Amino acid sequence: MMTSEQFWAERARSQALFTTGQSSLSWQQAMAQITVLSQYLSDHSVKRAGLYFDDSAHFAIALLACVQAGTDVYLPANLSDENAQWLEQTVDIYLSDEINNKLNIPSLPASAWNSQGYSESDRKPINNIAVFLQTSGSTGKAKLIKKDWNVLCLEAQILAGVLPDSVIKDRPVVLGSVSVQHMYGLSFLIMLSMYLGLPLYRHRLIFPELLLVTSQTFKKVIWISSPTLLHTFRQTHDISLAKGHVSAVISAGGILAQTNKDFLHEHICSEVIEIYGSTETGAVASRIKQPYWQFFPDISYSVDQNGLSVQSQRCTNEQLLADAVVEYENGFDLLGRIDRIIKLADKRISLMQLENQLMQHEWVADIHILKHPEGTHLAAWVALTDTGIREWCKQGRKVIIHQLKNYLAKSQEKIALPRHWRFTTMLPRNTQSKLNPEDVQQAILQPVINPVVLDQKMISADEYWLRIQVPLDLEYFKGHFDVFHLVPGVIQIKWIIELLQQCSWLVQAPLQMENLKFQHFLRPANIVELVFKRDCVRRKISFQCTMQDKKITSGRLVIPDSESDAS
Repeated sequence: MMTSEQFWAERARSQALFTTGQSSLSWQQAMAQITVLSQYLSDHSVKRAGLYFDDSAHFAIALLACVQAGTDVYLPANLSDENAQWLEQTVDIYLSDEINNKLNIPSLPASAWNSQGYSESDRKPINNIAVFLQTSGSTGKAKLIKKDWNVLCLEAQILAGVLPDSVIKDRPVVLGSVSVQHMYGLSFLIMLSMYLGLPLYRHRLIFPELLLVTSQTFKKVIWISSPTLLHTFRQTHDISLAKGHVSAVISAGGILAQTNKDFLHEHICSEVIEIYGSTETGAVASRIKQPYWQFFPDISYSVDQNGLSVQSQRCTNEQLLADAVVEYENGFDLLGRIDRIIKLADKRISLMQLENQLMQHEWVADIHILKHPEGTHLAAWVALTDTGIREWCKQGRKVIIHQLKNYLAKSQEKIALPRHWRFTTMLPRNTQSKLNPEDVQQAILQPVINPVVLDQKMISADEYWLRIQVPLDLEYFKGHFDVFHLVPGVIQIKWIIELLQQCSWLVQAPLQMENLKFQHFLRPANIVELVFKRDCVRRKISFQCTMQDKKITSGRLVIPDSESDAS
């Protein structure tokens, strides 16, 4: 195995582009910045640094400067208030490309990024610093995981073995949709790219359209992504943009549905590589063209009633992954977490297996199945594809549920069919493809009565603009609009009044409505623009709801004197 010193020396001699994107940096340019930054950290005796970057180049430079300076690194998963408090209590300096006024921690002056040049004599010894990452595990509550530089280098070497020589020889640009603040992004975007000397695109590409458009600007690329994003690719996307440009797709953070894997094979590239592991263990296994998972060479494991336990040079303490597996002569298959294999009416049911089966249906984009929080039956939270949404609008909720139940019933007993269903356009997974338990609980138990606000802004003191989406599973569709789902006019007015109250333009009920017009239907998943204009002198607020220049609803509200005076 290559030592940390050898790893560093190989990269320092590389002339390949280290990063690319809106602007490019050679490795030599990056090394010059690393030298200046590490000197600053050493001069100021910085022992602990918090790093948070969107730009992968700046992240890598800051990380390697810390390695040279012997400064331990702390990586917050996000910039929440809780993490801001954690950083304040823990680190000596905050390095970031994000302005964060919450933090009362010294940050790096701009001059510390400036460099005049680099020579081999500037390179300092390597320190085996500690790198602390946050992971939510299965509970949603963040916990701290410690890695060190030597382990990260070893992980990069092992991961390099999953990429065929035919992929690496073209020196593809590495594109990522995942965050470098987590183990997956750190290992694959940063460490693996540096280990192989591959150019790295500097910014996250979090939409399928961005991945496709960016891919065509380079001869060859590798995608580092997750099932959350890869499951969103459809024929409606301009797939031809990436044709012939993508050398490999690497996916981790969950199981990639077979239908989506087949789609990638057919339209994107033949090399689709799945990675299984965790922040605690690092990468444990891979699955490429074979049906079963293969452990990495350094992994030792055991399987019992508690699930899969692993240990390796990268994870010296045995770690329980708590995943149920079935072993075969030529690999193993994942059945899901032990806590996701439940017993109903004396029957063992794998919730992940149910999810994987429904993911094969053309109407299902994403799904989460669980035992109902207030019952003994199963509940399903389903994100529909564009095709599924069209059928929802055409046939209605009851038909969709009936069809999905019949699809499951082909291979499942009746007890395994969900009795409670919730539908949406997208499940709110985080950058690690996980769902917040509170979001799941709310989705299952709370009726959907409000629109989804996608964007909003104040155009002027008296003009307010919003972009909203009609929920699929709106409570008001039930009953009169049960088959052909429509948002009733009275509900549209209710939403308008509530949105005006939220932007503080209205406190009391309006005195009356003028010139009210409903001109076109407002249907499930419709995205509309809503504009409010206020005339304080005449004590009126006009509103207009449009969809692609088609007027849906318009009118005026007469507001009380006290409110126009308060304005």
